[in-house]
Amino acid sequence: MRRALATGLAVVSLSAGPASAQIDVPPSRSTCGDSLTRTAIDCLGGGDGSGEFGGGGVPAGPGIVYVPYPRLVRGENGDQCVETGYYRAGSPVPSDVAPPEVPRADRVPGDDPFSIYYEEYPPCPAREGEQPQPRSPAEWAARFWEEVLLPAPMPYIAPGWAITGKLAYLETRGETTKAYRAETPFGPLVIDATGTYYVDWGDGEQSGPHSREGRPWPEGEITHDYVWARTYDITVTQRWVATWSVGGDRGTLRQLATSGTIDDFPAREIQAVVRTRPR
Repeated sequence: MRRALATGLAVVSLSAGPASAQIDVPPSRSTCGDSLTRTAIDCLGGGDGSGEFGGGGVPAGPGIVYVPYPRLVRGENGDQCVETGYYRAGSPVPSDVAPPEVPRADRVPGDDPFSIYYEEYPPCPAREGEQPQPRSPAEWAARFWEEVLLPAPMPYIAPGWAITGKLAYLETRGETTKAYRAETPFGPLVIDATGTYYVDWGDGEQSGPHSREGRPWPEGEITHDYVWARTYDITVTQRWVATWSVGGDRGTLRQLATSGTIDDFPAREIQAVVRTRPR
């Protein structure tokens, strides 16, 4: 069960169970603000006075600081995603901070525990009426990565058909590298993405990874020869991996994919015909 508070922050009540605890953050916008690091929430102390919720006549000084941590849950579509939970600084790290196969949030002091998660899983989408509040560079990078428009291959084989027994040269007509930039509260975000091609030729054969663009004859390196004269549905999938950096923080993002198809691509058979001249 989870509860959205009036602050609009992704503050949750942890799921009930023998190893979970109820976490409550005061909902008043005048009593909670960003901590000095801008990653945690400082309640009853007024934060540093510069955050969205700071100031307001609240006495200066340290309050109750709530530390964000990643929780792996199942979204509304049934797929696993990462959401942000909070626990009071100084208390034990909640038991649901990580499944056994993922390092715990307190594995190395100072490390961002969200980075490990975003290598494999997307951030959970905001629920209706909520605004996501990324609390770390890793979360900013992960949310930005999920929203970018990645290049997609536009495959073509000249002259529009193939000859059985001869190589067909696939043109991918895409991009293999892409860079993205964005401003965040933590500094400039830089994402460098690399795409690799995988081809399903439609006849049961597959090829890849191809790190270079497919080009036409005779320079092209992505080729295939069809045995039977018929039509084939060809699918080109480009798998994208990316790294991100914000200042001294950096990490790896989960793999995304784009694709393009050639439907009903014909392979034709050419037969030699021997003719004799009449005498």
